[in-house]
Amino acid sequence: MNSIYNKLLEYYHLSDEEFKFLSKPLSEVVLKDPTTINGMKEAVDRIKRSIKAKEKIIIYGDYDCDGISATSIMVKTFSKLNYPVAYYIPSRYMDGYGINVENISKIAKAGYKLIITVDNGISANEAIDKAKELGIDVIVVDHHEVPVEKVNAFIIIHPIVSKISPIVGSGGYMSLFLSAGLLGYYDDYLVTLAGLSTISDLMELKDYNRDVVRLALNNLENNHYPSLMMLLDNPSLITEKSFALEIAPKINSIGRMQEDTSINRLVKYLTSESSEEIINIKEWIISTNEERKNLTKEAIITLPVLDNLSGICLLTDMKEGLIGLIANRVMNDKKVPVIVFTSDDKDPTILKGSIRSKEGFNVVKAFKSLDKYLLTGGGHALAGGLSIKKADFENFKTDFENLCRQYPIEEENEQTIKISLTDITLDNYKILRSFAPFGMGFKEPTFEIDSLPTRSLSFISQGKHLSTPLSIKSKILGFNLNEGEIKANKTINIFGNFNLSEYRNVQTLEFRISKYTK
Repeated sequence: MNSIYNKLLEYYHLSDEEFKFLSKPLSEVVLKDPTTINGMKEAVDRIKRSIKAKEKIIIYGDYDCDGISATSIMVKTFSKLNYPVAYYIPSRYMDGYGINVENISKIAKAGYKLIITVDNGISANEAIDKAKELGIDVIVVDHHEVPVEKVNAFIIIHPIVSKISPIVGSGGYMSLFLSAGLLGYYDDYLVTLAGLSTISDLMELKDYNRDVVRLALNNLENNHYPSLMMLLDNPSLITEKSFALEIAPKINSIGRMQEDTSINRLVKYLTSESSEEIINIKEWIISTNEERKNLTKEAIITLPVLDNLSGICLLTDMKEGLIGLIANRVMNDKKVPVIVFTSDDKDPTILKGSIRSKEGFNVVKAFKSLDKYLLTGGGHALAGGLSIKKADFENFKTDFENLCRQYPIEEENEQTIKISLTDITLDNYKILRSFAPFGMGFKEPTFEIDSLPTRSLSFISQGKHLSTPLSIKSKILGFNLNEGEIKANKTINIFGNFNLSEYRNVQTLEFRISKYTK
C-alpha cells in the first residue's frame, strides 16, 4: 500500500534516512557555534570595548518584519547585558530603505560612537564612509546581496561574507548570531524572533534556516510569548502559517501605513516586559492592519484592470507601502506581470513602482530592457521596485506591455500528490505535519482527488460555498465555488491542502479546495 508517508517521501525526493535527519528530535538540533563565525570575535570585542568605555551605541534597522525582529533581537540582547542602547527603525516615507548620510550626521551630532546596522548596510557605502569620517565605527549585520565594492565597515556579519553557509539566512538570524556571540548562549525568545524573521522574509527552508524555524515554533508553543501570541488569529494552533499569515502581515502593516516614525513602537512591543504596554501597542497594530486590509481591498475593487492583457501597468494614488500588495494580488488574479505606480511623496514629478511576476517573465532582465526609463530599479526574478519620471509613464507602459508579449508568464505545471477521500484523516494530517515546516524551497504539497461525483457534494450560503462533511471530524471546504457550475458536471477533480481548524475546543480536518477541473 502506497501510504501518505511514502507519497510524501517521493514528492520531496527524500529517502527514509534523509527524512529522519530533517525531522530529528528538537533536543538534537544544535545551532551554529557563534565563535566559529568569521568576524564574530572582532564584532564582540568592539562592542565590549564600547560597553567598557561607556560609549553611546545605536541599532539601525529596517521597516519590515525581518528588520524589526533583527532590531528587537539586538535591543533585547543589550538589555540582558544591562547596557542601554538606542535604536532607530527608519520610516519608509521619510527615510527610505537603509542607513543614509543625513541620518549618519544626526547620529554623530547626538554623540554615538558605534552603529550596528541590522537587515541593512551591506550596500550603504556612502553613509558608512561618512560615519568613518566622523569617527564612528559601523558593524554591519545584513543578509542582502553583497555589492562589488564592499562597504568599509568595521566588521561585517553576513551569511556569505562571514562564510556561515551558502544558504542565505534572514537579517534577524544574523542578529541572533551576534546576540549569541555577546551573551554566550542562544536565548529562546530571541531564537523565536529569528524564526519569525526567517519565515517573514521568505528565506529558503533548508539547513540552519529550517532548524531555527522548528525551534521557534516549539518555543512559541511552550512559552506563549505575549507579544507574539496576541497577534495570532488562532492561538491554539501554532504552525509556520502562524508566522507567515498572522504575525508577519500585522507587523509589516505598520511600515506600509504609518508615514511618520511611530513604527519604532514595534521594537518596544517586541522587547517590553510590561503587559499594559504590550496590550496598548497591540491594539494599535491590529487597527492599523485592518485599515491596511480595507485600503488594499478597496484599491483592488476600484482598479481599472482589463482582461486579456499581456501585462498590466497601473497608476494609482495609493500609499507607496501598499502598491506591492496590490501588484501581487492583481498578478495572481490575471496571471500576467503587473506594475503598480504611485507618486513619490517627496517629488511629484517622480513615480515609484512595484512589480510582481511569475516564471517566464524575469523582473531583473525586464529592468535591463527598460533601463532608459529607470531612475532606480532593483529586485529579484519575480519581484522588484523601481522609479521613473511621471512624464515617461505612457511610453514606459507601452514598452512594458510589449515586453510582456515577448515573454509571457509560463503556465505552472504543479506537481501534486494523488489521494482519495478516505485519506483525509487526522492521522494523515499528523504524518504531513511531521514533514513541516513548509515554506520557500520546501513548499507544502498540493493534493489531488480525481473523479469526485458532484452529486455527493453539498453547499452552504445559498450555493456560494462548498461544504461537504466526510465524518464527524473531517470535511471538504471550498469558498466561492458556485453550486450550479459545479453540478453541471458529473465529476470534477479537486486540488487543495489539509487544514486543521478548531471551534469550541473541537478540531476538524478540512480539505481546502484551491481549484477544480472538469
